[in-house]
Amino acid sequence: MTPDTAAHTTSAQVCIVDDDDGVRHSLAALLLAGGHSAHLFASGTEFLQGADLAQPGCVLLDLRMDGMSGLQVFEEMRQRGSVLKVVFLSAHGEVASAVAAVKQGAVDWLEKPCNEHTLLSAVARATELSQADAARARRQHMLRERWNALSPRQQEVARQLATGQSSKEVARTLGLRDPGRPIDPRTVDTHRSAIFLKLDIRSSHELAMLVEELGLTQDI
Repeated sequence: MTPDTAAHTTSAQVCIVDDDDGVRHSLAALLLAGGHSAHLFASGTEFLQGADLAQPGCVLLDLRMDGMSGLQVFEEMRQRGSVLKVVFLSAHGEVASAVAAVKQGAVDWLEKPCNEHTLLSAVARATELSQADAARARRQHMLRERWNALSPRQQEVARQLATGQSSKEVARTLGLRDPGRPIDPRTVDTHRSAIFLKLDIRSSHELAMLVEELGLTQDI
């Protein structure tokens, strides 16, 4: 199903998932006054089918709904690797469940009815975190693509160069590791130039940071 849209004034999406029509439209009005667009969903299933889980933003998610509960929707979002950040909406008496949800990774929880300032602050914080996560994911993808563009031998050399070894030391290390494939220090230098070019870096220090960021240090 296609969600209702209140307005489009910001690049980050804000979704409201609540089975109470009055709550949905009341929250949408508060958000609109604060300069946010609001996509409205009447159930968790409708949200999971209609929202773009890969686009950064915030989800105002009711804890208790007919059909899928807010916690079930939250878990499904985690399983799908969504970059959206969740702020749970709780009614009186659901505080313990809301706090537990925050411990599981939700950004915050709000008790209904929501105060405008508290709501906008929570949405701003969740959106900022979501956009940061999305940026990190894009960078990881870019770096992984560059790393995969290296030949297997260049990857071997890169891992050793990342430890601060000289070309002569890298040649010795790889030669001891695989005596059947000796390598000359000048060949290591050639690989170094190609590695730096393909990874768009300028120093062994940058290479070390990249290898660590990709989680490749355990392979050295």
